[in-house]
Amino acid sequence: MSFNSNQSNNKEEGQEYGLITPNMEVDEQSQDQDPTISVQVMNNSNSVLKKIANLYAEQLMSDIILVVGEQQYPAHRVILCASSDVFQVMLMNPEWNECRKRVIELVEEPCCEAVFPQFLKYLYVGKIDISLSTVMPMLALAHKYNVQDLVDLCVQYMMKHIAKAATQGFLVSWLQYTIAFSPQHKELTEALKRFLKWNLEIVSESRDFVELDVSVMAILLQQNDLVVSSEYKLFGILQNWLLQRKDLLDNDDSLTDAEKQEHFIALVEQTVVHIRFAMMTPRELAHLLIFPLLEYHKEYIVQRMAIGMSYQSGQEERVQEVRNSQDGCLQFTPRLYLNDTWSISKMVNNFDMIEKYSNYVTCFFTPGNIAETEDEQPFTWEVEFFPRGIKYNKAKMVWGEDVPEVSINTVRVRVTCKHLQVEEKRFKIACLITGVQNKIDHILTLHERTEYFSSKSRVVNIDNLIPYDELALSSINLSPHLVGPNRNNLELQVIIVPMGPYTCRNTPSFDFK
Repeated sequence: MSFNSNQSNNKEEGQEYGLITPNMEVDEQSQDQDPTISVQVMNNSNSVLKKIANLYAEQLMSDIILVVGEQQYPAHRVILCASSDVFQVMLMNPEWNECRKRVIELVEEPCCEAVFPQFLKYLYVGKIDISLSTVMPMLALAHKYNVQDLVDLCVQYMMKHIAKAATQGFLVSWLQYTIAFSPQHKELTEALKRFLKWNLEIVSESRDFVELDVSVMAILLQQNDLVVSSEYKLFGILQNWLLQRKDLLDNDDSLTDAEKQEHFIALVEQTVVHIRFAMMTPRELAHLLIFPLLEYHKEYIVQRMAIGMSYQSGQEERVQEVRNSQDGCLQFTPRLYLNDTWSISKMVNNFDMIEKYSNYVTCFFTPGNIAETEDEQPFTWEVEFFPRGIKYNKAKMVWGEDVPEVSINTVRVRVTCKHLQVEEKRFKIACLITGVQNKIDHILTLHERTEYFSSKSRVVNIDNLIPYDELALSSINLSPHLVGPNRNNLELQVIIVPMGPYTCRNTPSFDFK
């Protein structure tokens, strides 16, 4: 095929018919020498890829056999070496025994053996089918053989399916695997940790929750921004995890009965110590006495429950003693509780229909203290939600100067304490915004801060809850924060809890060394 037109026409025609990629260039020097000659770079890479794929499909001209488990896979050294640094060293370095062998045995975990055919095929064709159940072993193989492009594909898939993994019983294994590779995949690891902290009740219902390592559970239970209905609910979640772990211990034939009991008692103490019993009501504390977990370590758990009763009954000396102990610093610090006592939710329906600068106002009441013995009047809060920006109208000051009209493109929550006469008091305020992934609603974004309120300082603004441009009407279907059947609702939850004199803000980081 030849083209006898000028250079620009050649380039345009080539791009139109897919013959030239944007990075391909015409040899201009040759054209300057002879304008009748047009040099064209032709792209037939798909055909070449098909030929390479046929080598795999037809097992033609293979010069090596990989033995994985009980299966044999004919392969080509050149393809393996071009795709993997590990294979290149293994098959080309004379210091390795595999360099001189035609049959090479690879030792893989059973889950990796199952996906090895797909892994090998990817090295030839560059395409792969990934699912929730196969992405982890595929990622393990990609890491082991240093196939970075496949690593990236697996991580991208996981980032897009975190919510589904949580409900289908894969999130825990994903998290613990990425923790092992820290600091690699930092973005994925942080996303998995956030989902676990902010949607614990979803994850706790999954089949793999029992596999959560005790060290991860212990650090999770120390987090102040753990979102849960109540501390009472959190104890129930922990109890279910512990009893499932006990079943696993009971089925371990390598341990004696005494060793099983010893391991379980240690497991209880390592985790229950981080439950904040002081954040439960006296009624909830009393109801814990009939929980099944107390059958196995009643004395220890009752001792921990007594801390809660001391706080609720106003025993300040005992509370201060616990506060100063090794594991007592966080006992009197509230988490983010989604029950009606401490939170309120607001749904903005038909977001695409609301006018710019619209605001939504709601009021609710919270106790002034966690402890019920404190006889203090409830606090009244006004919460204003501005999902489509703020506008300040033009005004004239008393001394005659004009204040121009101002608009701010931000998603804001304004919290106002309605008590006119109040001594300075600290409150934790959190704004939680629901999102959707894989058609699963969950808490996607969280903003938290601690503020002092008083008669002179009664208003707090929290801006940029969501990137303003993300909610622009032109991109309404792209925002993961829009929920509902038609993806046009915006759901906000606001939590306000008092931070008393015994609270601690220095929570351990949710990191693992």
